[in-house]
Amino acid sequence: MKKIILFFVAIIFISCQEEKKVETDNTPISKVKDLANSFKTDKLQTFEFILKEDTLFTGKEGTKIFIPKDLFENYTNGKITFELKEFYTKEDIILNGLSTITDKDELLESSGMFYINFKEEGKQLNIKKGKNYKVEVANKPLSNSNIYYNDNDSIFRWKLSDEKIFTEIPDIVRNLKLFLSPTWKYDNIPDKYFKTVNLDSIKVIKKKDSIEYYRLLEIENKRIVQENEIFWDNNWDKGIEDEKLTPVEKIAKRKKLQKIYNINNELYSFSSNKLGWINIDKILNVEVEKEIYFTIRNKEELDIYYVSYVYLNNNTVLNDFLNNKSLKSYIKISGKIKAIIYTSKNEKIYYDTFYIDINSKPNFELNLKETTLEKLKQELVTP
Repeated sequence: MKKIILFFVAIIFISCQEEKKVETDNTPISKVKDLANSFKTDKLQTFEFILKEDTLFTGKEGTKIFIPKDLFENYTNGKITFELKEFYTKEDIILNGLSTITDKDELLESSGMFYINFKEEGKQLNIKKGKNYKVEVANKPLSNSNIYYNDNDSIFRWKLSDEKIFTEIPDIVRNLKLFLSPTWKYDNIPDKYFKTVNLDSIKVIKKKDSIEYYRLLEIENKRIVQENEIFWDNNWDKGIEDEKLTPVEKIAKRKKLQKIYNINNELYSFSSNKLGWINIDKILNVEVEKEIYFTIRNKEELDIYYVSYVYLNNNTVLNDFLNNKSLKSYIKISGKIKAIIYTSKNEKIYYDTFYIDINSKPNFELNLKETTLEKLKQELVTP
């Protein structure tokens, strides 16, 4: 009996030792994750309200959220906590560990990321089928941008959404018709009317509007000439592609047309029925894809590494974990990339940097140097 008890004690002891070993094995990556997380900025904004009518909130960075009064399916008229995070700058994206790559490994360039969520006294609220909230973004998205979602707080691989980005532009044709009508009493072109257009089709719509706009002006100018019997040089109001115009005159016409559209700032928005992480992105053209290898001179002292690949010409960032058994990364090259590799051990921080472009060799020899948290932060956000 005594031998049996000793046997079970031994098993328990060995099991405890193995469990302790597993915890020890996990310590290096935990330390590096803690180091990466230490750069995160406090971007969380909370708004508390009771939803009795359509409601508008504006974030610190200028993002506007329009919430219909009947948005949620499980709301019981209690106090709602609205959580909002806004990430518009590259520095915010870098420091908060946000990668810009899709679930299909397409490289992205971001025009802004958001975290949006609603809870009623701790209970997660769900959006009613067929309902949406509206987001008006604080800056102009890059052309050919789309909406992407991510449902994970630590792994950012964005999934393309069906939602589209829209913008409001002055309806110059309708405004001109109003201006030319006998009832109009002012001496400038009004901006009373606007129209909402898809971001993907804005160039086509502007071109069509400009042709109609100049056609109406030409008709009106001919009428003025006939009625007043005066000379009217109407070269300026012919179509932009008029073969009689010189290249300089065509450029001048385009500038005049652009001024028409800049009467008001354009507003960019999208509607969504999803909560969590949202990203406005365009797919970035890739020059080449490379597998790169690292040789770390002092790797016997270190274990796990965090690498941030910062694309210097774009709002694009990729993040990766490496270990001594697999010192390689698969990188999509677009322009010049700054790579910052860092780790932590025995309460000390080590790092090195290098640059990658289309002409780079695939092998990089690194010697990680001791640094401080503040210096590493500056290295991350400095080109």
